[in-house]
Amino acid sequence: MIFKKATPILVLLFAIIFQKASSQSFIALSSGISTDLNNKKTFYHVPVIFRIEPFQRSGFFIEGNYSIPFSRRSAADAYTAKPSLPGHVVLIETIRPYLYTLSFGGEIHLYTNKENKNSIYLNLSAGICSQGFKVKYKNYDKENYEVLNPDVNTDSSGLVYSIGCVYNFHQPKNDFFLMVNLQTPPLIVALNRYAMTYKMIAPLQITFGYKLIYNKRK
Repeated sequence: MIFKKATPILVLLFAIIFQKASSQSFIALSSGISTDLNNKKTFYHVPVIFRIEPFQRSGFFIEGNYSIPFSRRSAADAYTAKPSLPGHVVLIETIRPYLYTLSFGGEIHLYTNKENKNSIYLNLSAGICSQGFKVKYKNYDKENYEVLNPDVNTDSSGLVYSIGCVYNFHQPKNDFFLMVNLQTPPLIVALNRYAMTYKMIAPLQITFGYKLIYNKRK
């Protein structure tokens, strides 16, 4: 079912990949800040993105995206039926989300400034994203108290799609760029589990980076 939904987008990506583009071959590294659009209590990361465009004039790229997580802290309620203890205590819950994506895609040229050669490109890609959540409760007395419907550790992987916009600063001796990228949550089969306080992450990333061009356009 997932692959049937993916087919039109994958066809579009291959069409972009094999179009005749004015791209140069390069490797690029960028980093910045990432927020989450799929959780009310958002998760934050520092994304580190490595990208390679191996084929000159193809627009095709391969991208690895690892996000360094910030822990999210919130309050959690624990209860007991023992009359000798307080019936309710408040715990500190910490969730640390791990995120890694490997994708491939293509870029579409939108605009080039004729004076300074700065340019704007639209990126479309698809790939596999792995998301893991590590949950801890501080000072949790499991022998005497119970958290109802507690959050638990999970590890999931699934198909994702991304769309991004890249602004390239073309200077004589450097090629810096600013990128805004939005990725869908992984498409995975629903698990038979009660609702937890977190869902799969849909990252919105803003990064700044540098391109190393190794195959100059002729």
